[in-house]
Amino acid sequence: MAPTSLRSVVFLVLAVAVVVSYAQLQLSKTFYDTTCPQAASIVQQKVNAFVDANRGLVAALMRLHFHDCFVQGCYGSVLLNSTESMLSEKEALLNKRSLRGFEQIDQIKMEVCAWPGVVSCADILALVARDVTPKVGGTSWPVFLGRIDGGASFADEVNSSFTERTDNFTQLVARFAKVGLDARDIIILSGGHSIGQVHCGAFFERLYNFQGLNITDPAMDPEFAAMLKVQCPPTKPFGFMTLDATNGTFDSAYNLDLLTNKGLLESDAALLSDPLGVEYVIRAVQDPMAFLNEFGWAMIKMGAIPALEPYG
Repeated sequence: MAPTSLRSVVFLVLAVAVVVSYAQLQLSKTFYDTTCPQAASIVQQKVNAFVDANRGLVAALMRLHFHDCFVQGCYGSVLLNSTESMLSEKEALLNKRSLRGFEQIDQIKMEVCAWPGVVSCADILALVARDVTPKVGGTSWPVFLGRIDGGASFADEVNSSFTERTDNFTQLVARFAKVGLDARDIIILSGGHSIGQVHCGAFFERLYNFQGLNITDPAMDPEFAAMLKVQCPPTKPFGFMTLDATNGTFDSAYNLDLLTNKGLLESDAALLSDPLGVEYVIRAVQDPMAFLNEFGWAMIKMGAIPALEPYG
């Protein structure tokens, strides 16, 4: 069988598996056809306007969906504000300085509130993540709807759930496994780092104190490391660097950067410590369209992470 045909079969198997998963969760592409038939088109119109005005919002809006689903499942918790008795996920150290796009999501919620209480915030986040991606060169994917919002959000759940920037491959696999995602999902979803920016401080250890030895990570390209030190001196931890060479275009440049030892984060570089990681990163570089399609299917799988009791 030719490689292209084999790849098509892989995508078909993934599609069937995802559809079965969604059926078990009672999610559907037609969930709002009766109660709010214009919901998806309203979301897309608003997303188009936001991104046309500020392309930099793409990574932020996609990231909100990821952060929502990765902590106790997809139930809108990342949007909740703190109360007297609850410090919400927004206030977690990992999120407070890095998550953006809340104002844009609020505007979308106001538009679809002609049907109050019908369209869930979790579904809005899923639709937004899908709709922003083609705006920067990515592909679309089917979004299954019907998630139920929860009423609780806990900051301490964030740090215990998310990956650390210094995680090795084994640690990454263990963290993703807790929410039902596997090694393949880690590698494919990491492609989201093709867009967006990161604080300089997120990779200071690699530049200035790798493994506590006051050295630069020897696995990092020396010229790249020297450039980073100019752009991100130790006195500027809150400066920004783009996550790959193409600066905000959704493509496989991130994967090429990894192969040439120019990945920013230690956890990204860790993908190449496993044969499966090497295989998928090389495939992404060799066949960018296949990579984009696989990313879409991985996002569908992530969006099927169910909310856990008592949060859902």
